[in-house]
Amino acid sequence: MMWLLAVRLTRVIGGMTGVMLAVPPAGFVLHNSLFLIAHFHNVIIGGVVFGAFAGINYWFPKAFGFRLDAFWGKVSFWCWFIGFWVAFTPLYILGLMGITRRVSHFDDMTLQPYFVTAAIGAGIVALGIGAFLIQIAVSVWRRKELADTTGDIWGGRTLEWSTSSPPPDYNFAFTPIAHEMDAWYDMKQRGAERPTKGFVAIHMPKNTGAGFIIGMLATAMGFALIWHMYWIAIAAFAATVIASIVHTFNYNRDYHIPADAVTRTEDERTRALSAAA
Repeated sequence: MMWLLAVRLTRVIGGMTGVMLAVPPAGFVLHNSLFLIAHFHNVIIGGVVFGAFAGINYWFPKAFGFRLDAFWGKVSFWCWFIGFWVAFTPLYILGLMGITRRVSHFDDMTLQPYFVTAAIGAGIVALGIGAFLIQIAVSVWRRKELADTTGDIWGGRTLEWSTSSPPPDYNFAFTPIAHEMDAWYDMKQRGAERPTKGFVAIHMPKNTGAGFIIGMLATAMGFALIWHMYWIAIAAFAATVIASIVHTFNYNRDYHIPADAVTRTEDERTRALSAAA
């Protein structure tokens, strides 16, 4: 939630500065200035990086079965949030003063305090990155204490929180029927009970590297086209087509999880829920 609130605040300010850049007279003056750099990072870091950290902290227990350490998470948050504003607020000021980006040196020493302040902010952000790495390490070390035994560690509202953490390969033993947008919250309110018998074999797709391979070949083709390396582009295009055709002849692409395996998994989930209760 702290990361989410930081996203809201930072994106609002980034949006307002973006509107300023959209005004032709202001855009003409601020083009290629440090104001533009501050705005860009305001949106990218505040809107993407902060949001990514929010998602990592929220989804980590569902993916790995234990939550991240809260203390080091807060240390990381405050270092990132404070460091971000200490680093980029001076750039807004410098940009309004007409300082362009990619300046390798300057003769006006009255500008130095702003750059020094920005450097201090970057150092605080670096501490935030370090705290995040420590958070991961501490969480792995304390994973038994931080374990998510219920699968619904946050009191979630959507269906993925009705599964174990981490979820089984098949996710749901039976296809859930949703009556509300927040289906899991609705089920909890109505006292719905999870099925404990009658399990059947579940049809599953096999893993394949085709998507990654075709994607990388297409990336190589795009890169080659941008840099006018046409023989590489032609070869990558041909390889992309060939890989796509070859994949269509792969008929061994699915399997079934036996009903007894599903039963064992669900029985283990039942015992875990009983123990947690």
